[in-house]
Amino acid sequence: MARRNDHTHEQIRQLALARLGEHLSNGPLANMSLRKLAQAIGYSPATLINVFGSYDQLLLSANADTLDQLAARLIEQQPQQATPQQQLLSFAETYLQFARQHRYRWQLLFEHRLPDEEAVPDWQQQRINRLFAVIESALAQLAPTQTAQQLQLAARTIWASVHGICALALDDKLFASSDIRVENMIASLIRHYVSDWQQQ
Repeated sequence: MARRNDHTHEQIRQLALARLGEHLSNGPLANMSLRKLAQAIGYSPATLINVFGSYDQLLLSANADTLDQLAARLIEQQPQQATPQQQLLSFAETYLQFARQHRYRWQLLFEHRLPDEEAVPDWQQQRINRLFAVIESALAQLAPTQTAQQLQLAARTIWASVHGICALALDDKLFASSDIRVENMIASLIRHYVSDWQQQ
């Protein structure tokens, strides 16, 4: 077991998040615990609680890393000179790819819940808002007269729909024939929703 002064708090933080990330590359959070994680990096559970505040906050920090990775992927894979609808389709396809490639990280992002008495920290909410801003920006180009509230509603509707398709696809519960591709379902969703939304 490492001594308390072997690493700084920030180094312990990075060690824990890196080890948790390695675990989530191969299996679900259910196979990990605070005790196992602490043991894996050579510290006590109490040390991790001292660094993060709680196991929930540790998981929230891992989710922040996931949101950062997803945001970076969205920027990297955005096609050059794309139309707003192409941007939305790229967002949805990138989201699907990320969910497939990082299944357990992606699941943790939505399965983890803070205790009822704890609010989502500003630093996490800012990351969430940044992702929605990508969708809202594309929608604003399609319908410049829409209000901010209408853009927020449409962005969240699109995301929730894409997320639902991704979740069912990963769990193999779409109950669709093998010739119906998930990507085609997402493209159909974006095309028809956006077309209808623009006419409102």
